[in-house]
Amino acid sequence: SVQYVKLTARDPIIARDGRPFGVGQGNRMRSLDWPLPSAVAGSFRTALVKSAGMDFTRNTPVELLRVEVAGVFPAVRDTLYLPAPIDCVWQKDQGLHRENQGLHRVQPVPLEDGEGCDLPDAALWPVRLTERQAAQDFKPEAPPAWWPLTKLVEWLASPRDHYPETWFRHEPPFLKSPIRDARDHVCLDAERGAAAESLIYSTIGLNLSRLPRFDGPADGRRFERFAEIALALRVTTAAQMEEHVLGLDDWHPLGGERRLVHWRHDAEGEGLWRCPEKLKSALEDADRVRMVLATPAIFDHGWRPGWLDEKTLTGKPLGDGPTLRLRGVCLPRWAAISGWAYAPHADDNGRRRVVPEHQPGPKAIRRMVPAGSVYFFERVEGSTRVLATNGWLKPVSDAPPDRRDGFGLAVWGIW
Repeated sequence: SVQYVKLTARDPIIARDGRPFGVGQGNRMRSLDWPLPSAVAGSFRTALVKSAGMDFTRNTPVELLRVEVAGVFPAVRDTLYLPAPIDCVWQKDQGLHRENQGLHRVQPVPLEDGEGCDLPDAALWPVRLTERQAAQDFKPEAPPAWWPLTKLVEWLASPRDHYPETWFRHEPPFLKSPIRDARDHVCLDAERGAAAESLIYSTIGLNLSRLPRFDGPADGRRFERFAEIALALRVTTAAQMEEHVLGLDDWHPLGGERRLVHWRHDAEGEGLWRCPEKLKSALEDADRVRMVLATPAIFDHGWRPGWLDEKTLTGKPLGDGPTLRLRGVCLPRWAAISGWAYAPHADDNGRRRVVPEHQPGPKAIRRMVPAGSVYFFERVEGSTRVLATNGWLKPVSDAPPDRRDGFGLAVWGIW
């Protein structure tokens, strides 16, 4: 069954990257911009065991790996927030009164005769600004990191390629990335009870109890410069674990350094995750669709989803949904993920499987397609409305374990 969980952060959350940290390796713990799905999934599964009074003996670890976890995303009251799409290019008003100031939406543009590029497949079109949009050279500004769902749906459901800068002025507001909390620590000498000589290190935490408003006032009024947030999580469990999720109400760490978060079942959380009717209507037999990643995705072939044929670049993202042909990709540089495995490996059906390279220990480094990346498709056959009804915030990563951890949650739109 599908249930919803609300997280409230008490402490700044440690979401460190994979750079070396520890004795003899490095004394600065660097942070990601947002916790990875695997960290959230692992913390939730452990919190579930703790809250239900269970332990990790017998077949419990394998059963926990069958639990599907999606999130986390910021939520302000009844509004869900998702990462900014990469296809948004902001030409900020610098007081120079240039043409076309505002927000541009890039899209695949066919090559003219005599033009060429070094894309990995000749069938791909370069994703770029049109000549009309780029009438003058400009340096784009970074858009707000988190978009309220109402505005993201407006962006996804419209074929418009230009919006005025005032489009960002909205209530509920657009939000910036979390404020980073830097702390210096010392190592204590157990015998003396004092700081050990020359042993100092620093950590950076993410303040996930509130996020800066993108349009906060400049007069310093603190209560208006920030928006209090909760963290929204969706979980899918087997029937025997449903009662444990319904009774979840506990404090449990998320991320490193045992920073505490309150985990509680949210009986009213379904509305946050529902696909708006406006987008369902826009996707009704649309010929061109966009796939925007709400969480980082992991594909077997790097940037290319495994459900796309290597030669034709066609495939079915939902397995039994419409057949789509990839026309263009808009994504930043790949991100790395590794970590440490504590539980035995399970196969695609959740059964325990003993494989030497999948034993508890360090995980291999893999490449992720970052959140916000955009894939542009043309419909080959089938109804694209299914993408909204069955594919909204559902994972599109290749491996079932990655999908269960919440990698590759996608939202859909038109172009």
